[in-house]
This record gives sequence, structure tokens and C-alpha cells, in this order.
Amino acid sequence: MNILFIYSIRNAMLREKPLKGQEEIQLGIAQLSAVLKQQGHHTNLLVLDRKYGRKNLARVDQLIEKDNFQLICFSSVYSEFDFIQKVATHVHDRHRLFTILGGSHATVSPSITYLETFDALCIGEGEDALLELARALEQEKEQDIAAIQNLWLKQGEKIFQNRSRPFIQDLDSLPPADRELFQEHIFEPDSRISVLLGRGCPYSCTYCCNHKIRKVSDGKYVRMRSVPNILAEIESLTLRFPSISEYFLEVETLGTNMKWLVELCEGLELFNKSREEKLNFSANLRVHDRMDHELVFSHLAKANFASVIIGLESGNERIRKEVLDRHYSNGAIRNAVHAARKHGIKVGMFNLMGLPTESYEDFQDTLRLNQELQPDWHSTSIFFPYPGTRLHELTEELGLIPGKLSGKEERQRAVLDLPEFSKRKIQRQFDSFHFEVYKKNKHRSLVKYGLYALQIVLGHSFMARLKNKLTVLLHRMGINHKLLDIIQKTWLY
Repeated sequence: MNILFIYSIRNAMLREKPLKGQEEIQLGIAQLSAVLKQQGHHTNLLVLDRKYGRKNLARVDQLIEKDNFQLICFSSVYSEFDFIQKVATHVHDRHRLFTILGGSHATVSPSITYLETFDALCIGEGEDALLELARALEQEKEQDIAAIQNLWLKQGEKIFQNRSRPFIQDLDSLPPADRELFQEHIFEPDSRISVLLGRGCPYSCTYCCNHKIRKVSDGKYVRMRSVPNILAEIESLTLRFPSISEYFLEVETLGTNMKWLVELCEGLELFNKSREEKLNFSANLRVHDRMDHELVFSHLAKANFASVIIGLESGNERIRKEVLDRHYSNGAIRNAVHAARKHGIKVGMFNLMGLPTESYEDFQDTLRLNQELQPDWHSTSIFFPYPGTRLHELTEELGLIPGKLSGKEERQRAVLDLPEFSKRKIQRQFDSFHFEVYKKNKHRSLVKYGLYALQIVLGHSFMARLKNKLTVLLHRMGINHKLLDIIQKTWLY
């Protein structure tokens, strides 16, 4: 069977090559494609961006008419759902093909009203459900579709909301993610690769949907791949992409399970010893007060970790504990940063601003801690109340949501107008954050300071779009990847 995956992003690099690099591969779709191909199905992919307007529909029509697809699989996050729904309506009305919606939005905020557009919704993990659906469609057994676990669907006037099967426990049993599906869509193919190490998260941060996904199915939610299985995938990737030496290890809980972390680091260290050119690794790190920072970072250093990204989120401990449900002290953050630098590991920082109940003074705690610790880079966002999260519920209770939420420029545009931190002030602080964090750093160049100041005037979103356009222009001028990477890094950091 021919199966087409469709999803959308914002700020595509080019229409024909929308994804900036290997790290933007949607690993959920890549995994589903691998499972389908393992059973003899053929898959293809379209990555759309709403900025291309009706040209998106023309691309969809052209591909469907060319390859005779029998199943169209849509994936969407909340902010892209309205756009994806319009594309799905077009496919349904013009081509009369079976359409299914999966992804985080379908799982966290499913609605039977979506069945007016899609033939089915996939709730939770979709590997087995999608295989069963493809088999039933291929064999034209419509009655079998109605019984597939994880699916919601409508047949005639009857609606089926089937329960979800247990979470997949043995992640090693899954084939490696199908990265080939994405290669023709990638602008910079010689860029850092992401490898997914596990699924699930033991924490319940209020701005995240893990607490809800955890309840979708039975069985253990936090599952890790075995270290030999991870190393086998990395080895195969080094053969497929020999020029790439940077890997991002995608996992929610690095540092939570010390036994597994030590085994992973020892495995990566041995793997590097067998190579002429060592790979370097990066990952997100969850900090907690009981963490033995010296032990963690000594192992990460031996495994050749170049950087970690720490979720500070808010420098105000009340906000972090009472609003975000993240329980660690500023002291733990400081200890982690100092230990990382002692072992030569760079540190990035996640920050959130414009949070419910946050005052301007609360935000100043975030700014001051960033100024003190001087992260090597940071990823700072404006809070967006995603439906299905506990923080969305709190925001509703406080009467802070201004009508229908728009996903346009999510996390880049202020949404909430807080009593002690106005929407206008949130936006101004967001746009000036780079400058304020690094203004006393003597190691930053005058060029960077000029760019930081320009961002205050033009805004973060404008500068991000300008950066993409400049990257494309330099690429077309023949600037090689290594030099292009250096230019990009000097752009803001």
C-alpha cells in the first residue's frame, strides 16, 4: 500500500527543502514509516508551511495523483491544527481517500467533531494501530477498522471510541527510525542528528502534556532503549552520514536514572575509543536537588558530551514550584552549571516568561540568574497555554485567556495580559532578553551586541525570519556548510 504522511511547520527554509537540518526530522513519523516499510508498505512525505498559501494544496494534489496513495496520515500540534484541518478537508473532498489524524493534538485534545474532517483519529502510540489500519484498507475489510484499538472513527451514524492498547514496552523491538523519508526535505543535510533514547517522562510539569499522555494507555510510561540498541543505531548513522560528528540524544530524563546514565556514558566512551574522529554529544538535563553533579558531569565528560541544556524555566522559586510544578532550587541550577563548566561542558538554558501569576519582579529573578550564570546560549519563550495542559486550565480559571487562542507566532508573541506584568511589557522584555543577559559579558563581540540591540527595535520574530533568509542567501552564494555554521552561530550567540 502507498501511504502519505503530511505535517506542517512554521518558517520553512525553502518550499522544496523546508527543514533546516537533520535535527528537525519528526521522529514520530520516522518511526511509523519504518514500521510500515518493515511490513512491505511504501511511504512518502510532505512537509508544508501555511505561508505558501494555495501552493500547498497544489503540491498535495500533484503528489497524490502521481503516486496513487490509499491512506493519508496527518500529524499536528495544536498551533498547526487549523491549517492541517483545511488541507485534510481538501484531500477528503477532492480525492476521497482515507485520512487519519495523529500526533500530540489528537492524543491530548481529541474531539469527535474532528471526525467530520478525518476518517479516524489515532490516540496515543500509533505503530500497531497504523499497521492494522493499512492491512484492513488493503483487504477492503471496513468492519475490521471499527475494532482497531487506539482509533476513534465514524461509520455511518455510529461513532467508535476504541480504547488504547498498552504502551509499547520493548522499544528495542522497533526498527530504526526511517530518516531516508526526510532527506529530500532537509536544507542542511550535514547537520547535527537527533537520536531518540526513550519514551515518556516521570515528571508532571504543568505547561507540558505528559501527565495526560501517561493516562492514555496502560503499562509503564517511562521506557528506555537498551544501551546496545542505541549504540547500534548511532553506528549505522555514522556509516550513513560519515561527515556528521554531532549528535543530540533526545530523552526526557537524562540524570534521573543514574544506573542507566552511567551505562550509557560508558558505552559512548567505548564507542568513541574505536573511532579516529570522536563523536560529540548533547542532551537536555533535568536538574534536581539530590543530584550528584560531580558524578553526572564526570561521566558526561568521559562520554564526550559537548553541551547540556538545563530547564531553568523561571528563576523565581515560587513560580517554578507552585505554578510549574518543578521542584528544585536555584542552588541546584548553580551547582549544575558550575560542575558542567568544571568538566568543559557548555550549558544552554531554557527560560519561560509571561506565566500565570508572574509579576515583573518575578521575571527579574529569571533575568538575574541568567545574567549571573551566563549560559553559553539560551532558548527563551513566551508562555503559550496549550489546551490539554494543567497550566491551560489554570489560565482559564484565572480568566486570562483572551478568546480563541491563535497559534500564530506561538511562544514568540505575548498572549497573557497579567495584572503585574502587562502583555506589552512581556513582549518588550522578550525582545530585549539577549541584550540584557549578555550586556556586561566582555567576551561577546561588538557585532553581537549590535544584533542584540537591533532585536530590541525590530523584535525577535523579525530577526529570526531575517536569519533564515540570510542563511538561504549565503547558501545560494556557495558558502560551505562549515563556514555557514560559524556565521549562523555569530548571528545571536
